[in-house]
Amino acid sequence: MTLTAKLGDVVPPPGMAEDHHQAPSASPDSTAEEAILSRKRQKKALRVTQKIRMTEGSVDARVQHTNDDSVVSKRSAVAHEYIRDKFLRYFVKKPARRSPLINRGYYLRMAVMTDLIVRLVKRYLSAPEREAAVSGGGQCPPPVQVLSLGAGYDTLALRLLLDSVDTLPVDHKCAAASASSSCSSSCSSSSTTVSFPAGDVLFVDVDFPSVLMSKAALMAAAPPHTFPADWDLSPQREECPIRSPHYSAIGVDLRVASTKLLDSLHHHSPAGFAATNPTIIYAECVMQYMPHEDAAELLTLVAASFRNAVFVAYDQVSPLDSFGRVMQHSLRQKGSPLLGIQTSPDGAHMVRRARAAGMRHAWWGNFYRISAWCLADDERERVEALEDFDELEEWSEMCEHYGITMAATPGAWNSVITSGCAAHPAFVECSVEGEGRIEGGDESVPQSSEPMKGTLHSWPSRYGFEGWGNGGVAVEPLANGDHLLVSFGGFAAGKQHQRVSTVYVHSLREGELRVVVAGGDKGVAETAGLAPASALPPPLVFHSFSRVAPRTFLVWGGRTNPSAPSNKAFLLTLDLPRTISYGSTVTAHWRGLDVLCEAANQRCPSPRYRHSMVVLDGTKDEATLLLVGGKTTVTNPTTGLECFRVTVCLQRHTISYEVLDCTSPSGPMPPPLHSAAAVALSPDAALVSGGVLLGRDACNRHLWQLRPSTKEWSCLPVRLGEGRYAHSLAQVSVNRRDYLLMLGGSTWTEKSHVPPALLVPLPLLDSSTNGEATVAVAVTVSLPMDAPWWSRHSCVALGEGVVGVVGGGYTCFSFGTFAPKPQLLFLGDAIDAKARLLSMTSATCLSVGRDTAPKVVAAPKLVYSYDQLLSKPWSTVREVTYYCAAAFLEAATTAAQPVVFRNVPLGSCLSTWGSSAYLKAAEGRSTLSVHVAEGSQRLDFVRKNFAFRHVTLAQLVEHIEEATTLFRETRGSPSETWYYRSVAGHMKNERSNVWADFPTLGKDFVLPPGAKEHILPRLHQCCLRMSAPPLQLWTHYDALDNVLCQIVGTKRVVLFPPSEFNNLYVTGSSSAVMSLDEPDLVRYPRFIDACKMAQEVILRPGDMLFLPAMWFHHITTLLPDEDLADSTAAAASARYNVSVNVFYRHFDNAAVYDPKDLYGNKDILAVTRVCEELRSATRNVLADARLTADTDAVQLPSTYVEFAVRRFLQDLEGTAAAMADARRGCDALGADAP
Repeated sequence: MTLTAKLGDVVPPPGMAEDHHQAPSASPDSTAEEAILSRKRQKKALRVTQKIRMTEGSVDARVQHTNDDSVVSKRSAVAHEYIRDKFLRYFVKKPARRSPLINRGYYLRMAVMTDLIVRLVKRYLSAPEREAAVSGGGQCPPPVQVLSLGAGYDTLALRLLLDSVDTLPVDHKCAAASASSSCSSSCSSSSTTVSFPAGDVLFVDVDFPSVLMSKAALMAAAPPHTFPADWDLSPQREECPIRSPHYSAIGVDLRVASTKLLDSLHHHSPAGFAATNPTIIYAECVMQYMPHEDAAELLTLVAASFRNAVFVAYDQVSPLDSFGRVMQHSLRQKGSPLLGIQTSPDGAHMVRRARAAGMRHAWWGNFYRISAWCLADDERERVEALEDFDELEEWSEMCEHYGITMAATPGAWNSVITSGCAAHPAFVECSVEGEGRIEGGDESVPQSSEPMKGTLHSWPSRYGFEGWGNGGVAVEPLANGDHLLVSFGGFAAGKQHQRVSTVYVHSLREGELRVVVAGGDKGVAETAGLAPASALPPPLVFHSFSRVAPRTFLVWGGRTNPSAPSNKAFLLTLDLPRTISYGSTVTAHWRGLDVLCEAANQRCPSPRYRHSMVVLDGTKDEATLLLVGGKTTVTNPTTGLECFRVTVCLQRHTISYEVLDCTSPSGPMPPPLHSAAAVALSPDAALVSGGVLLGRDACNRHLWQLRPSTKEWSCLPVRLGEGRYAHSLAQVSVNRRDYLLMLGGSTWTEKSHVPPALLVPLPLLDSSTNGEATVAVAVTVSLPMDAPWWSRHSCVALGEGVVGVVGGGYTCFSFGTFAPKPQLLFLGDAIDAKARLLSMTSATCLSVGRDTAPKVVAAPKLVYSYDQLLSKPWSTVREVTYYCAAAFLEAATTAAQPVVFRNVPLGSCLSTWGSSAYLKAAEGRSTLSVHVAEGSQRLDFVRKNFAFRHVTLAQLVEHIEEATTLFRETRGSPSETWYYRSVAGHMKNERSNVWADFPTLGKDFVLPPGAKEHILPRLHQCCLRMSAPPLQLWTHYDALDNVLCQIVGTKRVVLFPPSEFNNLYVTGSSSAVMSLDEPDLVRYPRFIDACKMAQEVILRPGDMLFLPAMWFHHITTLLPDEDLADSTAAAASARYNVSVNVFYRHFDNAAVYDPKDLYGNKDILAVTRVCEELRSATRNVLADARLTADTDAVQLPSTYVEFAVRRFLQDLEGTAAAMADARRGCDALGADAP
C-alpha cells in the first residue's frame, strides 16, 4: 500500500477512479476557503507567480510544475481529513477532489515523511552527545537543522514553527522492535502533536529560485497576520525570497549544488546555521529527476560537508514493470522524465549509491513495510472510515514503486543512528560492502529444477473488453472447433473508463460479435413481450461469472460502489445465429433468479464482492456451484472461510444456498479471504489459492483443498512463494501432462518474492495428500522480460500448451491506466496446432438447428470459378503516362475517380531511398512504432490481429530486407510481419509530417509542380509507409483526398467506389473482407456485387496515385519483378517497399473537418450530422409506431415494425444507388468531353 510522492506528478482526469462517495461538501479546512484567501489576493498571487515562472516548455519548468500538481493532491487529502495542514490552502488556487487512492497516497507520503523528520529531530534534541557538547564547555547546545532539498511548496517548516503536526500513533516500543518484525497491536498509542517554535530547530528550504519566488508570492498574498511580522517575504529576491529568524528559503539549482549550495546556505540561512551542527536533510521525489551523476555528486557533498547528519530521500523505483513503464511514459510526455531511475531502479541500488558517496550507514524502507507500520490498529480504523476504498491492487502497485532511503553521514551521533534509524522496523540496512539483496533474499520463491519456458503471442483478433473486475471469462465451445469467450460487466479501461453492464461475446476465429440485449430497450421490450429493463443487472465489478449450461451463464454478487455490494443472481442465456461470422448478432436474455430457503441449513449469503465461485456439477436442468469467501460490509467477519453450496434450477429459475460448516481434521482451516482464486478439479474437489486476509494487509500463502461431500479442508504441501491475490488459476495441459497454472496477481510484499507464473503438477494433489507429505515444488514459468504484470485478469485453456490471458490491469496512480492487451501464452514444446491457427478462417460455417446442438455444415461447391464470380479481370485505373500539373488539377478538383500518374518528379528520394545504408545513416536511430502481426501477412484492422512495437528505423529496414529476401527465394514469410505507417511524436494530438518528423529524408521528397501548390495549403498530414512482400493492408477508406507516392518497390492497389459501402461489410472505416482474390463468399456474399465496380493498378517507383475521399482501397506489397513488362533494374533489385502518403482537405474551409481527426479516417462533420439526423428521425418514428393513427392506440407489434424497417431500407438503398448511377453518368460525360 503506498502512495508516494511525486505521486501527483500528473493531475488525474476528473472521474479517473470509479464510483466512490462524493467528498463532503465542507470540511474544517475548507468551509470558508474564499473568505480565508480573498479573490483579490488570489489574483495578486497568480500575477506575481506568472511573472517569475520560467519559460514554458523547458524541462526545468516542467519538473517544477510537478510541484503544483503535488500540492493540489495534498490539499485534497487535507480536505478529506486524512492529515492536518492549515497552510496548504494558500498554495492551491482551486481545491480539487482526488480519488481515495490518491488521497491515501498523499496522506501516507505526508504522514510518514513528517513522522520520520520529527522523530529524528527529537532524537537529536535529546541525544546524550548534544548534552555532552554543553558540558564540554559550550555555552548552549547546537541547534538541530532541517534542510529540505527540492522543497517546492512543502509546508513542514511552517507547520512545525507556526502550528503543530501530528505524529503517527506508534509507541516507542515499536521503534525498538527488530527490523525484521512487524508492528503488533501492543504498539499502538494515541498520536501526539509536536512543534518546535523555541529556536532549537532551524529550517531551510532549497529549490529552483523561480519555485521559491512563487512560494513567497503566494505567502505574501495570504491574509494579514498569517505569517509573523518579522518574516521577510520578498518574491522578487532570487537568492533568498523568504527569510525569518528560524526559517529561510534559498534558491539553488541542485544540479550545481557542489559549487553553490554551501555558499548560499552560509550567506542566507537563519542565524546559528553551521554545517557542523546536527542536521536532517530530506528530499521528496527529487533524486530520480536528476541525472545519476548529479544525484551522486549531491550525496557526496552531503556526506563530506555535513558530518553529523541523516539524509532521507523519498523516490520512485521499479521502472521496468507494467506500472513503471506507464509512469515513465507519462512523465516523459509531461516533459519531466525520471533521469536517474534506470541507474538506480530499486532500493539496493539506492543504498549502494549512498554508501559509495561516503555515507557511514544506509537503510531502505519499501512502502509495503512502511504502510503496514503506519496504518496499524486505531490509525487504520480512522483512515478506513474516511472514504470507501477498494483500490487494493493500485495500492499494492504504489507500494512496489516508491520507497525511502535513509543514510547517516560519517560523523552522525551513534545514539541517533541506533535509536532513530536502525531501530525503525520499516527499514533494512544494506551490508557494509553494499552488496547483495537488502530485501531478505528469494528464499520464499519456489525453485524448480528447470523453469518451463513460456512465450507470448498477440491475440488473433480484436478483443472487445479491456479492463478488470468482470468476474472472469467463460468459454463456450462450438461444434466447428471455434470457441466463444463470454463475459459481463467490469470496469472498462478504455474511452468509457467506468463500470459497464455490457455482455461481451468473442469468437476466436471471427473476433468480436455484436450482442443485443432482449428487453434492454423499454419500448421494444413492451412491444415484444420481453423481460423489463429492471430485470437487467446493473453495471457491476468484482462479481462472479460462471457457465452453468450450454449458452447459459450465472452472474452473482459484485458491487456498484464499495458500500453497495449485492447478493442478487441473474441468469444470462445467449441465442446464437445459425452462422457465426464477423459481426454476427447474438441475442442476450436476462432473468433474475428467485431465492429458495426451504431447509434449516439454507441461508442466503450476505451481499459481497471479490468472492470466488466455481461450477462443481451440472445437468440440463440444474447446476451446482461452490461460493467461497468475499468482501462484505459486515464489520465482524467469521473466524473461518465462508463456503456455500449453490444450486441453480434452470427450469424454475430459482437459486438456493446451503451453508457448509467445514472442518479441517488434519490441521488449520483457511482464514476469511477475499480476492482469492478457485478452481474445481471434480464435483467433489475444489482448490482455493491466495486471497487477502480480511481486516489485514496480508495474503494467504497456501493452496487449500475442499471436499464438499465431507465438508473438510486440507492444506496441500506445495511451495508457491509469498501470497498473492487477484490472480488466476486454470487447469492446463503442458507437454501432455496436467498442471494447475497460477498466473500474476497482486501482493503485499515485493514482487521479487512472487513468481509471475507457476505450474503445479496435478498428480501431486491427490486425495492421499496430508500435512506430513513431502513438500512439492511448483514449476516456475520463464516469461519474456517485457511480459506484463497481470492482475485482476482471466486465464482460459484453449488447447494443449495454449492459454488465453485476457483482461486485467489497474490505475497507475495519477500516471494513467495499465490495461494489458489480450495475449496467447504458449507453454512447453507440444503446442496445439489448431490453437496456433485460431485466427485463420475456416471453409465451414456454424449452423444451429431448432432444438439441436450446433452442427458443422460444409460450404456448398462453387458453380463458377472465383474469377467469374469476382468479375475478373477488373478494370484498370485511369492512367496519365507523363505527369503534368493541368491533368492533376483536373483530377483533384473534380475528385470523382482515382487517377494514376506515371513518371512523376518526386525528388532525390527516387534514387537515394533504395539504399538501406542511406536510410540507416540518415534516420537509423529514429524510434518508430510498427505494426507487428504474428503468423499472418494480412493486417486486419477490424479484428486487430496486430500489436505495436517500438523499434529503430535501422531495425525496421533490416527486418523488411530479410523478409523480402526470404519471400523472393522461398515464397515464405518470417514469423512476424512488420508494417510501418508513420505517426507523430505526440500521436494523441499531432499528425504525421515526413518533412518535420524525418528532417533528413524529408529533404529528399518533394511534391511535383501543381500538386505542391494545390496540396500544401490544405495539408492534413504526410506519412511514410514501409513494408515487405507479401503484406496486405486491410480494405478501408479515407475521409480526405490523398496521393500515394511510390518511391521504392512495387504495390498493387485494388479500389472500390463509395457506392460499394454496403457490399464490403464495413466496420468503422474498414472492411471485414481480407482476401480479395479468394474471399469467403459464404460469409461475404455481397462482395460479389462489390467486385463488379472494382478497379486495379500497379504502382512502381515514380508513380503517384490520386485517391478521392471515401474510395475504398486494398494494398498489397509485391516483389518488384512480379510484373516484368515495365520493371526497371533498380526496382527489381529493391529489398523493401517505401511510399509517401499525403492527405489533404478537399474543401477549403477547415471547419468542415473533424479537428480531432489525426489519421484522416473520421467522416467530415456534415456526413456525421446527416447520419445522426437520419438515426434520430428513425428512432422517433419507431418509438411512436402504433396500430392506428390514434394517439392512444396500442403499439405496433415488433414483427410489423421490423418488416416496415426492412422495406424502408430497400427503398433507401435504391435511392443511394440512383445517386451513384447519376454520378457515374456525369463522370462518363466528363470523360468523353473533348
